[in-house]
Amino acid sequence: MKKLLQVALTCTMLISFAQNKETIKLKGSIPNNSENEYKELIVIDQRKDKIIGILPFDDPKEMREVTFEESPNEDLTKWYRKSNLKGGKKELVLVLNELKLSVKETSDHKQLGIMRFSVQTFSKEGEQYQFLYKKDTTFVFSHKNVSDVMVKNIHHVFSGLLALTYHQEPHKDILSANEVSDYEAHIKNTYAVFKSESLKDGIYLDYISFFKQIPEEGSVLEKNEFMGTVTRGTIEKNGKVKKIPARKIFAYVENGKSYKILNDKLTDLNRNEKGFYLLARPKDVFQKGIDPAFAMLGLAGVLIDAVATEVFSNDRQQEIYIDPLTGEYDLSDEKLNKLIQ
Repeated sequence: MKKLLQVALTCTMLISFAQNKETIKLKGSIPNNSENEYKELIVIDQRKDKIIGILPFDDPKEMREVTFEESPNEDLTKWYRKSNLKGGKKELVLVLNELKLSVKETSDHKQLGIMRFSVQTFSKEGEQYQFLYKKDTTFVFSHKNVSDVMVKNIHHVFSGLLALTYHQEPHKDILSANEVSDYEAHIKNTYAVFKSESLKDGIYLDYISFFKQIPEEGSVLEKNEFMGTVTRGTIEKNGKVKKIPARKIFAYVENGKSYKILNDKLTDLNRNEKGFYLLARPKDVFQKGIDPAFAMLGLAGVLIDAVATEVFSNDRQQEIYIDPLTGEYDLSDEKLNKLIQ
């Protein structure tokens, strides 16, 4: 009898979850005002777990499953089409790897909302793809009605991602559909920097040339030895010398050792099994003093900025990695990680 009651209770809960839905509403416009025109948006849903989240809403708390109205492809495609009618030869492809929401109660009984978001975007013409942009991050929200706030901010997350994507120039590398399905593995299997421990000396003007190990020929870094600072770089080609401001140099390698330039000084660009990283204070690396994961989308003032403020105001050095897909700094803060586990 007890087992029968347990089965009945489980079935009741499942039916309740199935009936109670919280639908994601994609509001506002997402116009593409860049010079890179796309005739349509296509979404490839590669999420391993298709359930976005089952969260408590309202008082008393009612468990509801967060869902798209139809599907990620149907909903995002319609949303894009409403704002973009000018067409173009290429298609904009969005690969959705993760969209996961959860709620956690802290020791002082506050509700924290956690949104895990992982997306890559590509330009497609015919059967050829070119990488555009990637965002793989976790947002943490703090609010009395945190479930409701997270769902209402999902459209901000996607619109911010698209706004950044529109202005990205496609990478030169031509990709197949199979390579797009696991682009990070493709990078690590093809880029020269992942195939050898040694690095080529010289100046690198962008992250792609660094990870492909193609330094500028005839490049020299000029230093002020007395001040311990970098003056500029020069590139000599065909008898002509081109001057490169220090701020435009992505990386520099000397005697097989890699460096980044921070505040006009050479800073070690270290390497371990996770990738390349700086051991530095975040406030010295991020110009505006806030994590791009927080600043990227301008979410509606509910991100848990107390953590971010502490991270960027102290003098503690941290490992700040460089994302090989975008060349951006990736700060994985220990306190934030402990908070969301």
